[in-house]
Amino acid sequence: MNHWCRNLLYALVCFVAASAPVQADTQLVPEFAEVRAAHVSSVARLVDRHGEPLAERQLRFDDDRLDWVGLEALSPALLEALLEAEDRRFYQHEGVDWRAVAAAAVQNLWFEHARGASTLTMQLAGLLDPALQPGGHGQRRRSFEQKWDQALAAQALETRWSKAQILEAYLNLAPFRGRLRGISAAAWALTGKTADTLDRPEAAILAALLRGPGASPKVLSRRACALVARIGSPAACDRVQALAAALDPVVLTPRWTLAPHLAARVLREPGTTVSTVLDARWQQRMLASLRAASPARAAVVVLDNATGAVLAEVGGLRAEHADATGFTYPAAAMLWPLRCARAVDKRVVTAASLLNAGSADAPRWLSVRTAMEDGDANAFADLSRRLPEGDVPAAPVSAQALDLPHLAALTRMLAVDGQWRAPYWQAGSARAPEAVVSSAAAFIGSDFFPPVMAAMVTPGRAAWATGANGRVTMAVWMETGPTALIEVRAWLTDQLAADGEWPVERVVPAGVLRRPVRFDPPLENARDEWFLAGTALAAVSPPQSSAQIASPAVREIIDLRERPPGQGVLLRATIDDARLRWRMDGREVGTGGTVLVHPAPGVRIIELFDARGERLDRLSVAVRGR
Repeated sequence: MNHWCRNLLYALVCFVAASAPVQADTQLVPEFAEVRAAHVSSVARLVDRHGEPLAERQLRFDDDRLDWVGLEALSPALLEALLEAEDRRFYQHEGVDWRAVAAAAVQNLWFEHARGASTLTMQLAGLLDPALQPGGHGQRRRSFEQKWDQALAAQALETRWSKAQILEAYLNLAPFRGRLRGISAAAWALTGKTADTLDRPEAAILAALLRGPGASPKVLSRRACALVARIGSPAACDRVQALAAALDPVVLTPRWTLAPHLAARVLREPGTTVSTVLDARWQQRMLASLRAASPARAAVVVLDNATGAVLAEVGGLRAEHADATGFTYPAAAMLWPLRCARAVDKRVVTAASLLNAGSADAPRWLSVRTAMEDGDANAFADLSRRLPEGDVPAAPVSAQALDLPHLAALTRMLAVDGQWRAPYWQAGSARAPEAVVSSAAAFIGSDFFPPVMAAMVTPGRAAWATGANGRVTMAVWMETGPTALIEVRAWLTDQLAADGEWPVERVVPAGVLRRPVRFDPPLENARDEWFLAGTALAAVSPPQSSAQIASPAVREIIDLRERPPGQGVLLRATIDDARLRWRMDGREVGTGGTVLVHPAPGVRIIELFDARGERLDRLSVAVRGR
């Protein structure tokens, strides 16, 4: 059958159908609720603790669609433009406008330019049933059989669905341009607005796109200008033309970009919404403050002191930046106060104890406070030797390199309560706190250090810093230039001070006392110092000996099977001093610079003390017997 005959037959059928409408099979029509539930956005959304959006991420790329929008959330201008452009008799017909179909059939029969007569209901039927879509190579229009089936499906829809449901479903399923599907995605991608805020020119452009999603700007302008003229706003044509010229390229950009790096880590399924414990106000404030500082790159994490929850996390100033919160940074500057706090907690030292920053032959004595404030590595090594061997908190507390969230958590632990609370981003994912040091020892250990901790990361270019006030703890990294260390300290100080009184006057924990102490000889000035109850000394003097265990070497394995029966093991100190005292497994075994012992097989703990009972050194030795 040639094209002329098909059109003639179609016209005759339509005239007959107009006077005697056919019966539609409503059993094949899906429920409106099913169609709405099956609609899945191609993006996932990240929200803060109050449900406020933080970011979204495209996760499916076969089409671009956003959440389903209810009819009540669509602008009146859009509904007006849609009905005027596509279906003026929408509220009068029952799915098929037979009068329009007949008129279109006659025009298509006698005139060169084809005229369509599909109602919104018929178009929706085609969107719901792939079998009603044009098919076959090069086929751009539906066949006669598809048109007939589409009319039947439209009548069935009108029987089962309300007019409001038909309008709502159509606007949420219709293709607009490129991969855009649905009014929500089209409105945002093409106008940067939500569907409830569209004005007449914007609505006219979107309505005109439904007739031809791929239309050129010229054709689109002509159709949209004619549309605004019909609805009483001919003066809007200039704006319509400007909108049409700016439509391409079509890109569905994220509506919210406060936390793109976190979104990239946690959003995995399209159509889902992931709740976090972040606070959008904190997130906005940190982003704005970092941008005002104008570093090349930057990142910041803010923790709630009470819970360890992440209130803000900025991985970079732009979404394309690598997520700098995940970088690892040398953590030595944070491990020193931790080791100090543990040494104080175990009563190995006090804040006034003297450490050897020199050598056994030429000691140079510094108090714990002075050594830690000066960052003296030799004194820190002496402090570490005094701690029991293996006294290392579980990772990540003791890791040599940490990311920004864990650097902030380590600072929070020392500044607040001595409890390790792993940072967390989602409600319900908080772990039970772990007691690393007592709150009293944490108070003394953190008192050795300035309120803002900082360390260079890349010489001359970048620095990180951490600090806490009474409400939050922050960790920040900036790449700025030669003055990075100064700039990162200044920025963090400003942020901590802006959030309330800072530095905060901390509450002294129970069991911590402030007592005067002097040094004899006067290696340092007399001062008031913090002590754990029972550890205060009125005067502090250098140890009578600075000896260390010289033999056997640390962790040496002594194999008694290679020695004659009954032969002992000689312990030797670095100096020969009769006042030195030796212990093995807690039992005194001799005095002086050398002592002969007969260890039993197993792991033996050997300790060296001065005459006043202060431990100078400690090691463990594995002894293998016969």
